[in-house]
Amino acid sequence: MKQTGNIELLTTIVGLLCAAMIYPSSAVAAEKNLFNQLVERSQTEMAKKAKLSVLLDLPAKEITPILKVFQKEFPFVKEPSYTRMNRTEEFQRMILEAKAGRPPEYDIGHVQFEAWTELRDAGMFVKPPFSYQQLVKALPSDWGALDSRAIDPNGYFVAASSLIRIVAYNKNIVPANKVPKGLEDCLDPAWRGKFLYNTRPLMVALQHDKKTREAHLKWLRGIVENKVVLISGQTEGLEKVASGEYALYCGVNYNTTLRMIEEGAPIGFVFPDPYALDFGQRIHIFKWSAAPATGQLFALWMATKGQPAVEQYLARGFPWNPQTSAYRHAKGKYVAVCESSCAAKMDQYLAEHAKIIQLPGGKS
Repeated sequence: MKQTGNIELLTTIVGLLCAAMIYPSSAVAAEKNLFNQLVERSQTEMAKKAKLSVLLDLPAKEITPILKVFQKEFPFVKEPSYTRMNRTEEFQRMILEAKAGRPPEYDIGHVQFEAWTELRDAGMFVKPPFSYQQLVKALPSDWGALDSRAIDPNGYFVAASSLIRIVAYNKNIVPANKVPKGLEDCLDPAWRGKFLYNTRPLMVALQHDKKTREAHLKWLRGIVENKVVLISGQTEGLEKVASGEYALYCGVNYNTTLRMIEEGAPIGFVFPDPYALDFGQRIHIFKWSAAPATGQLFALWMATKGQPAVEQYLARGFPWNPQTSAYRHAKGKYVAVCESSCAAKMDQYLAEHAKIIQLPGGKS
């Protein structure tokens, strides 16, 4: 009897061990299958719908080549259509039309941060067919990894590019001993009234991050004291720097600066430490979308496998990716990121920023 009991116990232990070995492999297989499910659902959508309609805030000449690379990767996706929208009033009009029963054709889109909370609160976004947190575990090996901060913890969007804020300067008028090393140089009395800063809080990540918040608020007050010149345009401001009208542009986009340099502008730049990063192209699925799976596939691809194309056509690749031009400038420096919790407080940060830099309408 004792021998029989031992055999039964041994059989039970072996069974449990086998189950423990089988379960992880089954879980991994299920995760891998999730990506295949996404592709299959996208194929089904494309068999019924002529086009994937994409709405972003960038010029068509920059986005269309990226869409073509995606289409080459997934030939079943019909010729995608693209629309640019980058003004708050346009998004507000879209909300009104959707509520009136006239939703636009866009399947997926990025919304600028001034209008994002309005669309969120109006229920314009829906969760994609599959969890991004689970999908990133199921990606093909050659798609690369995705930083968890680029994924909305609530599951509504994934960020597909980065916007890095730097300091640009005119190489012809800034002497070697005055070349800026960081944002603190914008407080130098030598540049009093001779430097630019954007009216939008482009470095809101520094305003949000607990490690940088107080120092950044002090910096904002400091640039006001140093007679900052406020401007609303990126390219326009860099053109003023390139012409020598102003010496510095503090907190300007890295990608815009890089494009000006490639065109021959006498501009240099520095990545501050810390530096601010906002996620560009936070791609959402609109609630009226007829192609949510295809939209999710494009967003996921753009954030991972498509990063070389993002870098090539936008210069907005993630700075922690060694394949991007920003990597060597950003390496070893602290990055403050405006992720989902930052975006959720955007109205608060907009008001705070407007008050400090004394914008018209900013309450004192």
